[in-house]
Amino acid sequence: MNGKTLTRSTTDKFLGGVCGGLARYLNLDSGLVRIVTVLAAIFTQVGWIAYLVLWAVLPTEGGGPTGFDEARSAFGQGNGRPTDRPEQNPDDLR
Repeated sequence: MNGKTLTRSTTDKFLGGVCGGLARYLNLDSGLVRIVTVLAAIFTQVGWIAYLVLWAVLPTEGGGPTGFDEARSAFGQGNGRPTDRPEQNPDDLR
């Protein structure tokens, strides 16, 4: 094993950082990885599925959250911590 871990990039990203992280892991140019991913998505329908799966399961570099964790917290289904939104009173008719 080479000691590197596959993570999503926080600096070399266009959408979710998957191609940037994959390029860094494979020591390739990120533009090349993006082109291959787009071609795979267009011609085989595997590219977009692979991208979504990798986005969902890979953490960001530095031990950050996975894409699934980010989506859960964005839709209010976080990890039990209170959100910044105040509680809504069902009797409040404003």
